[in-house]
Amino acid sequence: MSNQKQIHPDQIHSPNQTKETKLAKVLGVISGSFAPIIGVLAGAGLLKALLSVLNTIGWLSNESGAYIILSAAGDAIFHFLPLFLGISIALKLGANGYVGGVIGASILTPEIMHLVENDVKTIDFFGLPVLLADYSSTVFPIFIAMFVYAGVDRFLKKVIYKDIQMFINPMISLIILVPLTMLVFGPIGTLLGEGLGSVINFLSGKSGLLAGAVLGASWTFLTIMGLHWTIIPLAIVNLATGPDPIIAMAAAAPFAQVGIGMAVFLKTRDKDLKALAASGIVPGALAGTTEAINYGIILRYRKTMIYVIIAAAIGGAINGSVGVVMNDFVLPSVLSIPAFTPVWEYLIGIGAAFAIGFLLTYLLGYEGKNSK
Repeated sequence: MSNQKQIHPDQIHSPNQTKETKLAKVLGVISGSFAPIIGVLAGAGLLKALLSVLNTIGWLSNESGAYIILSAAGDAIFHFLPLFLGISIALKLGANGYVGGVIGASILTPEIMHLVENDVKTIDFFGLPVLLADYSSTVFPIFIAMFVYAGVDRFLKKVIYKDIQMFINPMISLIILVPLTMLVFGPIGTLLGEGLGSVINFLSGKSGLLAGAVLGASWTFLTIMGLHWTIIPLAIVNLATGPDPIIAMAAAAPFAQVGIGMAVFLKTRDKDLKALAASGIVPGALAGTTEAINYGIILRYRKTMIYVIIAAAIGGAINGSVGVVMNDFVLPSVLSIPAFTPVWEYLIGIGAAFAIGFLLTYLLGYEGKNSK
């Protein structure tokens, strides 16, 4: 009789299963970190949509004091997103939320922003060059910083005398994490964005259809990680010398997201989820602000990630293949449709993205075993 220990089949895990579990945990942290601020993201998005409508119909000038003040209210959560995420991610990972918030705020301080606005490219940190960039509205640097900070915080709690942890631990964490964020995490995000921009320009030169499919499929996830802000300047550069094809191809993604949000709104019986979907549809459709859908639905219900990839890839491929371009810088929305030409081909592309995103979600469902 063999003495070999019997192993139950459920105890056997393949490397892929382990990898999927880790990915699921990371996605869970990301979606869980956005959960506390989804409401204000949606509310701010609705405010931006309202201002856009009032400005379009001529009831409120964008140069008026009322518009400027209300616009500040709508923009604040997006501009200071690293600060709010620093708090929520740190808390989600069991670290000090206020230290996390300070780390996020450090890359947005007036001194840093003043240098960026004056086109200062680098500053010196004990002989090391620090690449400066505008990190407002970004997500990637602060997520990496918070994962590292959580590890540092756990280590410090083990080695620092308990009675002085209250002020020593935050001081050491700030000394380590703020320079790391500016030296490493931020520039990595910038380089990723620049690399993606180079790939997009290369694909555009080879095939509009291929470039549109790739850009449309990836735009949602670039937006979720805040990397889209490193590609948008390429569109602005294009507009300086003529029309821009980049945003025209990427525009399929927000319409696919709105389609998914609409399907969830009609399909769900959960009152809270229905309210969340509704609060994301309006700003998404009228102002191109889809954060509530991205962080509240797509990251939470991972089947919808597949839907948004398919829908946006098809819509982006249509726009890219027929040469749709943006003539003035806008965020893709219903109200900004006149900024794109040829307009009927553009409508076909974004309409296809919306319809496919809606139908896939409504017919195939959005919930799965990994839904939380």
